Amino acid sequence: MQPRPKLGAKYLKQYDEDTRLFIDFDWWESSDLDLKTYLSSRLNIGADVLLDPESDKVDLVDPKTGEVRRVDGFQYVLQSYFRQLPDDFIKRASLVDAVFCVLLGNANHPLTITELAERVQRSPDILLRTLTGRTVYQGIRPVPDDD
Repeated sequence: MQPRPKLGAKYLKQYDEDTRLFIDFDWWESSDLDLKTYLSSRLNIGADVLLDPESDKVDLVDPKTGEVRRVDGFQYVLQSYFRQLPDDFIKRASLVDAVFCVLLGNANHPLTITELAERVQRSPDILLRTLTGRTVYQGIRPVPDDD
């Protein structure tokens, strides 16, 4: 008689439309992909945007809480750029690229599947199935402590 395999809680996790997603930048560092190359080639960020990952730190004030936090200049440039994208860019982009852009424009603060679906004008069910499965696309994954 063979013992049954034990599955950890992460394998039994059920995700729903209230699951919050974020971009895991550690995923980018451990993958074979380069974030700067992805941004400039896949998302067509022009030469007019300075993409220097070694940019100086910038103080950002959270408009909701008034909290000041230091972020690197690279993150600030990305956030500013993606906040100003025209709506038709998100409509024309692939599902993963659209979600990626929305999360970057939101300073990578986690958003629920429902919030993301509304912003990218796609079905929450499709986002749920695509972005919470085994494959991680562009580092987009559920917030780990989202219980």
